[in-house]
Amino acid sequence: MKTSDFKRDDWLVIGLALVLAIDLIALPWLSFSFGPISATAAATSAPDGFLGILAFLLALAVGADLVIERASPQTTLPNIGGSRTTTRWWLTVVAAVLVALKFLFHIHFSYFGFGFYLAVILTAGLLFATWKLSKDQAVLPSQGGSASV
Repeated sequence: MKTSDFKRDDWLVIGLALVLAIDLIALPWLSFSFGPISATAAATSAPDGFLGILAFLLALAVGADLVIERASPQTTLPNIGGSRTTTRWWLTVVAAVLVALKFLFHIHFSYFGFGFYLAVILTAGLLFATWKLSKDQAVLPSQGGSASV
């Protein structure tokens, strides 16, 4: 595997998917305080931790799918809509729905920790990046372009 096989957009998607997965499993989504006692819970914790676990697995699948496609182009994997980029888009959509459901089942903004807000930003970024790539469009502007005056 050569890193030259990966484009900047690939690194962006892999990075977003990995940081989202870490957010879902490790960062505090819910924060509770009862007097001197406080507790936090990750997205994979109860209540409805299965939503966080499934979103975590899907985020990892998005990154892994892209790594497999670039590192081993001869490997054939199942796809949705006839392309790997469309498959990654739909995996991201399902992960975003699971994150949204976790939010909707526990709407109470005073309890949300910074992990929740970071996950919203990361999920939106991953949705945007995979959508652009599914349409064969660049996510990041090309390097080396000259600015016109």
